[in-house]
Amino acid sequence: MRVVALHEGLEGSILALPVHGDGGRLMLGAGTRLTKRLIAALLSRGYTRVAIEDALAPDIEPEDAIGEETRLLAERALEESAKKLIARKSPDIGAISLAVETIIADLRKNSKMCSGVYTLRSYDQSTYTHSVNVCVIALAIADSLGWSLGSLKKLGIGALLHDIGKILIPISILNKPGQLTDDEYALMKTHSEKGWELLSGCFEVGPVAAHSALEHHERLDGSGYPRHLKGDEISDIGKITAVADVYEAMTSDRPHRKAIFPEAVYAFMVQKKGILFDGTLVDTLFKRIALYPTGTIVSLWGGYVALVTKQDPRSNFRPYVRIVGGPGITKPVDISLYERPDIKINLLLDDYPPDTKRLIAEALHGTCEE
Repeated sequence: MRVVALHEGLEGSILALPVHGDGGRLMLGAGTRLTKRLIAALLSRGYTRVAIEDALAPDIEPEDAIGEETRLLAERALEESAKKLIARKSPDIGAISLAVETIIADLRKNSKMCSGVYTLRSYDQSTYTHSVNVCVIALAIADSLGWSLGSLKKLGIGALLHDIGKILIPISILNKPGQLTDDEYALMKTHSEKGWELLSGCFEVGPVAAHSALEHHERLDGSGYPRHLKGDEISDIGKITAVADVYEAMTSDRPHRKAIFPEAVYAFMVQKKGILFDGTLVDTLFKRIALYPTGTIVSLWGGYVALVTKQDPRSNFRPYVRIVGGPGITKPVDISLYERPDIKINLLLDDYPPDTKRLIAEALHGTCEE
């Protein structure tokens, strides 16, 4: 299995993982052969990446911090809540609470934590997908810091609903592929206060959880919004949701840009510790998150191409990889990057380069070396 950018050249590839739409509805099952029509349909709906079967890596197992059913449960709860709000009805907070409790249970069962939180997601631009990931990351950080179960539940509800105010923002602005105008950006920023009002009024989650919506764009130096709070004026829930939200947003594809290189995200967030973000929360995040999820294709210094095969418990930054292309490579070579500090990761790749794809074609025809 490998995770690749969605493009027309994938015609004939077979999905290794299912593709789900908003609310967790199954769109395409694992084993589906991609056609031009299916690829065009996914692209038109904002999907950016898919997981496909790979003859050079048939043994790679997907990893996720939470189970697929848990993820779908959370997305369905979010969709139903949004539908009711749009219809001016009170949402079912019980469904949201159940989703959060299930996420917490999954996280506590999974010692790998967030090693694959980005591998199993739907790979679309949906607010629901983003919100579930932010919830998972925020809960993982707080659980590492020893938060009580009651505090985790409040945080989880707030983090899962932190972007609920976006249902009141025009979709044309939410999905605009280019830079927003000043007026559009000003309107976009109102989603924080709109979310606070929805959580406090319609959901009745209480002010503690509602701070996730109100404060996830606040920054320690006062440069955030909507109230330009500084330091301890920001609640703990606001601070932790902010860290989770920024990391998830920067490492995800967006309408106007591709995902940012993970180590660049790490460098930015570490540089901004104590300025924009709480330093303890940033440090805890990078102890629990894997920078290079399983199935990711990377370029290594020296002209080598490799596929991340699994995470190494000794380092969240240095996974196990399978080198599948490059100088002198005639068959795949498995190595631990942790044990080879001389080998540096250079770039994330959208797919294999042409020479590596030739190896795959040979493998499919049984001509690769054993």
